[in-house]
Amino acid sequence: MSGTSADGVDAALAEIKNGKFTLIKHHFRPYTDEIRKMILDAMDNETSSVSLICQLNFILGEEFAQAAREISEFTRIKPDLVASHGQTIYHIPRPDPKRGWHTRSTLQIGEAAVIAEKIGAPVISDFRVRDVAAGGEGAPLVPFADFILFKHPEKSRSIHNIGGISNLTYIPQNAKKEEVIAFDTGPGNALIDLVVQEYFNMPYDRNGEIAASGEVHHDVVEKLLRHPYFEMPPPKSTGREVFNRDFISWIKLPLRDLVATLTYFTAKSIALSYEEFILPHGLDEILVAGGGAYNKTLIKWLKELLKGVKVLTFEEAGLNSKAREAMAFAVLGYFAFKKIPNNLPQVTGAAHPVIMGKLTLP
Repeated sequence: MSGTSADGVDAALAEIKNGKFTLIKHHFRPYTDEIRKMILDAMDNETSSVSLICQLNFILGEEFAQAAREISEFTRIKPDLVASHGQTIYHIPRPDPKRGWHTRSTLQIGEAAVIAEKIGAPVISDFRVRDVAAGGEGAPLVPFADFILFKHPEKSRSIHNIGGISNLTYIPQNAKKEEVIAFDTGPGNALIDLVVQEYFNMPYDRNGEIAASGEVHHDVVEKLLRHPYFEMPPPKSTGREVFNRDFISWIKLPLRDLVATLTYFTAKSIALSYEEFILPHGLDEILVAGGGAYNKTLIKWLKELLKGVKVLTFEEAGLNSKAREAMAFAVLGYFAFKKIPNNLPQVTGAAHPVIMGKLTLP
């Protein structure tokens, strides 16, 4: 798995026995600065090119294959099956002619044939496009796996991921899969990282220390929250195509205040999503995963904004947040290999259940 933060490849080795999925090991392979720049350039209409995407497709295939090879070497276990989400380069969840988006579409790269060649195992890849073909947004996909892994007989819980983009999976107590609610709440770390990388020469705001040292400008937060995405009901998904440099280019604040304001805005947008779409159904706890789970200031503000709901990071709950999304694609890949539908139409907007993922044989 490589997400919207584009910082590297998360690999999870999972054992699947009697329908139960067990994490054996998680491994993170960071991208070099050069590869990360190539990915971010490929995502940007101003810097992308056909040549760049063509080359990057194979470069990332090598990166994913190496991540799979390394986790195999660490554990001395050869995988029977590899599931690769790939790297999202562009995502158009719904047409928007004003932006030149005339059809819904999505593009993930990281050539599966390279992985199959290097690992010698079948590869399931390119999950999102089958859902889009069935009229869905191709996102979010992880909620299917969240349902398999985290359904609880007595608790209504939300599994919340704060990566580049923030998304939630709400699983009611003893739920049926048709009862799951999931959607992208908006930006996660994307805007914070963008400012911290450009002005502080740091990859991210470690522990939320910069945000903690600044002042939140609530008038700016309110203006940012007026974006129409936040008023849209689920199903919905979004990405860097919407929440990017242009989205915040008008803000004129001292840099530490800017980081604090964007961090609070992120927490507020998440909290408002819960208040409007989830809390009316009843909620016992939120389990937070992803890089944002390590931003202490972001989590502190989120807990303050959602008083009355138990908010725990994965680690506080005894889970591994870094492995969560890679583990999810192990689940999705397994179901695809077994020819069992693995999307949630009420989440993605697809017309019907489909089997997501393309098979590449070794």
